[in-house]
Amino acid sequence: MSGDLLEPQVRRLFASLRHAGGRGARAEVDESPDIRIVDGEAGREQRGTYVRFTLRLRGAEVLEARYQAYGCPHTLAVCEWLAEQLEAGGWDSLGNPADWCRTLGVPIVKLGRLLVVEDALQAALQKAAPPSAMADENVVK
Repeated sequence: MSGDLLEPQVRRLFASLRHAGGRGARAEVDESPDIRIVDGEAGREQRGTYVRFTLRLRGAEVLEARYQAYGCPHTLAVCEWLAEQLEAGGWDSLGNPADWCRTLGVPIVKLGRLLVVEDALQAALQKAAPPSAMADENVVK
């Protein structure tokens, strides 16, 4: 037994955190009028977990996904993995926090923290939806 409490994939993600921080350098380069910046946040540092996602979009394409987070290594690793998935075009198949636990080997006891991650991501993705999709959601059928 190695004594390492982090699964290899979680350790790899936590060691890189390439998408951590505010808007990246690429954001300043592209001033195109069809670029939108949306964000969503959830949690509180005082409660142990805070996450803010910022997405740079062209239409439905995520050009850049960034996050700011306060939390345990598992929380940060999941944020990093989600940012990678979003930039790779996989936002339709992100799954839910229980899926993230299984995929990354995050202990199920961390599920509460991942629900905060999900809330922040959902807040950003709701703002990312095209205006016509938002109008459709408000129509009573």
